[in-house]
Amino acid sequence: MVEKIIEIVKSACKIIQNADDDLGIKDKGSNVNLVTKYDEMVQSFLFSELSVLTPGCSFLGEEGESNKTLQDGLCYIIDPIDGTTNFIKGFRHSAVSVALAKDKELICGVVANPFTNEIFYAERGCGAFLNGKKIHASDCTLENSLVMFGTSPYEHEFSEKTFELARKAFLNSIEVRRSGCAALDICYVASGRADLYYEMILRPWDFAAGTLILREAGGICCTLEKEDINPGKVSSYLCANKNNINEFFKLLEN
Repeated sequence: MVEKIIEIVKSACKIIQNADDDLGIKDKGSNVNLVTKYDEMVQSFLFSELSVLTPGCSFLGEEGESNKTLQDGLCYIIDPIDGTTNFIKGFRHSAVSVALAKDKELICGVVANPFTNEIFYAERGCGAFLNGKKIHASDCTLENSLVMFGTSPYEHEFSEKTFELARKAFLNSIEVRRSGCAALDICYVASGRADLYYEMILRPWDFAAGTLILREAGGICCTLEKEDINPGKVSSYLCANKNNINEFFKLLEN
């Protein structure tokens, strides 16, 4: 199944790669929550092609009036362009993110960066891969970690806590990074490019595909309240390895 999803995602990436200068930018209630016509085009394309691949499936998608509830049976969780602001600005770090859940349990995940032609993917129980090569989360301690974080840009009330925690992470790790694409951040932890990532609030389409990839790569994820990640619910998000996660929680608690 995952191989067929990958081929559909590759085709979706071509829509982004061939985007012209007229992005058709609109806001979704604020000047920082933006959507382009390409977000809508990619989501429509994915809904259409994945419906053919798995007749009778349902969708949880970011854009438009699509369903926002994770359904029983086969349900795709889709972010057509994670990192829309990056896409608008020409900061070539965005992703097409597609997860497949069966009875609300993640079974497949594909995250593709159309600008680098990198595709992270996993199928439950089969390991995680980047362009055909198996990937693994790191095993370093926090002091040897590269920490990534998100700023929850639609909820400014989390900014003080976000940046205070970033300061603590900066002082207790190698470095910190903010990339603007949660799906890729999670995959970077899965592949050992980074070692820990956190954000005060994420939507299912931001993290679902990356979560399965991370788990299959041996990484750990939970909320910042130490609760299990639910692929159908908005929550805080933390992913790391088994050696640095408890150290990070000590920073969070102090």
